[in-house]
Amino acid sequence: MRVAIFTNTYHPAVNGVANCVAAYREGLLDAGHEVTVFAPAPQEYDSRSDPDNISRFPALPLPLDMDYSIAMPYSSAVMKALRGRQFDVVHTQHPVWVGAWGAWYARWSDIPLVTTVHTEYELFAPLVPLPTALVEMYLNLRVTSYCNKCQVVTTPVQSTRRRLEEQGVTTPVEILPNPIRVSNFAGVDGSRVRQELGIGDEVVLIGFVGRLSREKNLRVLVEAVGRVLGQRKEAAFVLVGAGPEMENIRRQVRDIPGGKSVSLVGSVPYEDIPPYQAAIDVMVTTSLSETQPLAYTEAMAAGTPIVALRTPGAADMVDDGVNGLLSEVEDGPKGLAQKVLRLVDDSALRSKLAQGAHQSAQQFDVAHVTDRLVAIYNRALELGGELAL
Repeated sequence: MRVAIFTNTYHPAVNGVANCVAAYREGLLDAGHEVTVFAPAPQEYDSRSDPDNISRFPALPLPLDMDYSIAMPYSSAVMKALRGRQFDVVHTQHPVWVGAWGAWYARWSDIPLVTTVHTEYELFAPLVPLPTALVEMYLNLRVTSYCNKCQVVTTPVQSTRRRLEEQGVTTPVEILPNPIRVSNFAGVDGSRVRQELGIGDEVVLIGFVGRLSREKNLRVLVEAVGRVLGQRKEAAFVLVGAGPEMENIRRQVRDIPGGKSVSLVGSVPYEDIPPYQAAIDVMVTTSLSETQPLAYTEAMAAGTPIVALRTPGAADMVDDGVNGLLSEVEDGPKGLAQKVLRLVDDSALRSKLAQGAHQSAQQFDVAHVTDRLVAIYNRALELGGELAL
């Protein structure tokens, strides 16, 4: 099968969608399919370092958010790739910009269109300097209209499928987990990372791995961790990632009692993430907008239990008392801190949840997800009036 993936973000950007697309590509190639990725080229990025069949749009950085770029609508490399190949299916990752161009190409070529809804776009409305209600309405209509022009829509979790159907999406919505290569995280030794951080074996290391952006709700996370560190000298905190919220976090961390127990690592190459996940004893997250964050899956694959807010995405992944603990959103930092303290104090519970986490991660392995993805492409071909391959 020949697949064209259109995305607003791709490596070397470090974020969940970029990593997810890379995993789609890797899994499809391993299964013998042909894949071409169409994505923006970050400023000063040398596209000659790309592997085969990555076509780049020239792009400008998005203000205050250097991990994302605004693609320009014309690229000679993209046009050459589109003219030089016959694709069977187009798979887009966003309803705007590059995703919109992918949809146009699918219509122009008369081939099936599949899209993946990675997040609740309406939650980004406050970032736009316009009335929030107006922006939310526009995004809702935009996403619904875009999805209804596709043969199949995918999303990682059931809660997002229900929301899409409730807001008027009539196209079939299929569940497609965000994939990782589980073997890259299972059985990895985190002792070197702990040594570098000065964290002894007796210390319970609380961690966050991900992009430091506003939608992650990191103020609540840092406040909750601060409460834990103020009460338990045997706990420490590591934050791995970079993004526009870094300076705000640095200021907030200064007020944490026992601030010497806090390590802000910054950006880490994706291939170096597994040892950090393995070094962490308790993963804490407070995102309100994500569906199935890869950082959750990676933590589970490393055997790390998760403490999260009970939001739709987290509740789809975290089985309370089985692979992690959930805290009610309305309980705020205090409630979240209480859940973390429970794991800091109870090594037997940590061990039980670690085993549950590792077992839960198996469903997200790239080989399993690729089989599911190919079945979805075949359904799109059938719905598009073509014979399945």
